Amino acid sequence: MKYSVLSYCLLLLAPCAMAEQVYSDPNPVTRSLVLQDEEAVVIAGVGYGESHNGESITTPLIAFAYGVTDDVTIGPLGVRYRFNAFDNASMPNLELAAEGGLMGFYESKDFGDSYAVGAGISGKYRVSTELALTFGTHYAVWLEDERDNRSEIRADVGVLYQVHPKLTLFAQGEYRELNDFYQDNSMNAAVGGIWNLSRRSEITFAVNYDDFEPAKDGYDDDTLSECMMGISYTYRY
Repeated sequence: MKYSVLSYCLLLLAPCAMAEQVYSDPNPVTRSLVLQDEEAVVIAGVGYGESHNGESITTPLIAFAYGVTDDVTIGPLGVRYRFNAFDNASMPNLELAAEGGLMGFYESKDFGDSYAVGAGISGKYRVSTELALTFGTHYAVWLEDERDNRSEIRADVGVLYQVHPKLTLFAQGEYRELNDFYQDNSMNAAVGGIWNLSRRSEITFAVNYDDFEPAKDGYDDDTLSECMMGISYTYRY
């Protein structure tokens, strides 16, 4: 849960009213990596944590995504294309998606803001209706106006486990191989849960730790929390 104030003014594309809308699976374990055709999702929440120098950080979290087709989802950060779908007739099975877009943001009063643009692959291996493994790898370039661009390779793994029909626990870790940064690499990890309120809505709570120290690269220290707690509400329509 990297720190960035995500505030987007978007035209919310309502699903077609001529036919009954199909919504994503409410079970996070068996839910697809992409939205259904003409399905939209809105996420709003808040995060609170501390930077590496002990400064308190409060982060509003706002996001939106829309299913253009059953295989393509777009959002303010980019696009995701599913090229290998779940086979609902068998278990276990694998889902894979390619994605690209904005992958990070750091603020700097001295050098200007830095934006990470990249692409990669995400996957979900569904072991059962209660257990799934997630993974991904991405390459990103950090674009800066006053300094040479930097780059990184990311790899992440995670697990989803449904302990109750309404509660799914998750854990995820990410490794970053950094090029031209002060640190050669960094890691972050998150644990939390997803509580289903209904087929179309849920609450997510999480705790995240990140050992990347932005101040060592000239970024504002409060641009990233060392440790953060967050809660968000998701609604699909």
